[in-house]
Amino acid sequence: MNTYYHQFVKEDNDAKNVAIATEMATYLEGLDSSQLSPALDMLGASGYQLYIEDEKGIGLFYGGAYREKILSEDLISTVIAGDVYHGMLNFPRKTFVTGFFANELRNSVGVPLTVDGIEHALFIRPNIDMLFGELRLLFGGLAIGLMLLSILGMILVAKKLIDPITHLTNVTKKMAIESFDEPINIHRKDEIGQLAESFQLMRGQLKELLKKRKEFVNNVSHDIQSPLHNIQSYLTLLDQPDLSKKQQTAYRNIVHLETTRLSQLTKQLLSLTTLDEVTKLQDLEPLSINTQWLETIKRFRWKLEEKEMGLSHSLKADNIMGNAPLLQTVWENLLSNAIKYSEKNGNIYIETYNDDNQITISIHDEGIGMSEEQLNQAFDRFYRVDKARSRKTEGTGLGLAIVKNIIHLHKGSITVKTGLQEGTTISIHLPKE
Repeated sequence: MNTYYHQFVKEDNDAKNVAIATEMATYLEGLDSSQLSPALDMLGASGYQLYIEDEKGIGLFYGGAYREKILSEDLISTVIAGDVYHGMLNFPRKTFVTGFFANELRNSVGVPLTVDGIEHALFIRPNIDMLFGELRLLFGGLAIGLMLLSILGMILVAKKLIDPITHLTNVTKKMAIESFDEPINIHRKDEIGQLAESFQLMRGQLKELLKKRKEFVNNVSHDIQSPLHNIQSYLTLLDQPDLSKKQQTAYRNIVHLETTRLSQLTKQLLSLTTLDEVTKLQDLEPLSINTQWLETIKRFRWKLEEKEMGLSHSLKADNIMGNAPLLQTVWENLLSNAIKYSEKNGNIYIETYNDDNQITISIHDEGIGMSEEQLNQAFDRFYRVDKARSRKTEGTGLGLAIVKNIIHLHKGSITVKTGLQEGTTISIHLPKE
């Protein structure tokens, strides 16, 4: 600021004040000596600091007081003699002192004047303190206005930030009562907009999760209620005294099948619940998929013979790291399904082989196959190809859901090739490590 004053303002400021001092001198020269002092008081009150000295060396100050009143007699004499004093223009430049505010007599301008034949020197400079005092109210008003504008701006900004949060809070409260229809009208590109997009995504996932939960509860209720109803009905029939031995045996077999089914259902539900809570597999160990398949085939041999089915295999896969009990469950579910959905005298072909950094397990049957719509739901919980749930086919509809969970936990993938009455080929791809 000091540099700017000395470089660009000082010369104009000096010239302007010389012009004002000249006009003052002209005015004062029109007065007599008795009017001089009141006139100088008036000029001092108008916002100037004045010093007037006559040729006899008598000097008087008017207006505001100078902080320093040093001015050489020789300099004053030259002004009385007719020279103009350019104290503002020649005021020395200092690093930390702003010339405009230096309240010193030498930082003034001086002009000669004559009153009643007596020569005088008049020195003036603006009364900065008085000007500041007048401006103080203006500055104070501006400061208050700026503060009010700042507060208003803060309120508007806060409202802009808080409104979306308030809206999301209201949407959250409606989600708590399972209402997901409240629109989220937040269309912004900033962090709030990103938060709204994430919230919208989370709400969609939660809505889908709740929908699946309801379907799950309905399916569980249905699949438990149905066998219980059958058991109750056939137990009632068994109480009838006139039943033949054949009827009693048939009814007992049905009760036995339904209790077995209930047991299987509860075990698989427990397995799914356990798998849902697992995020990382434990108890990994090197294992032979080929050996597991041989054990599985041996275990299901009686079912194959019961349906007079043929089974061939080619087991060439390397060992992998995996959870042996869980993978054994996968193979049992796949082979069980292949037998279940195959006709009598059908064939099943099992193959394991290495494929770059993974192994592939493929099980092919010549069964009823699936349509594209059935395939899309094949891994859903409680889905069975026989939509009518006629009980002609055993199963809970949870087997493939369990398979999917276990394979994903092993970071593997599943592909299915099928068609109605064209059989089904399910391929499991597992990383070697």
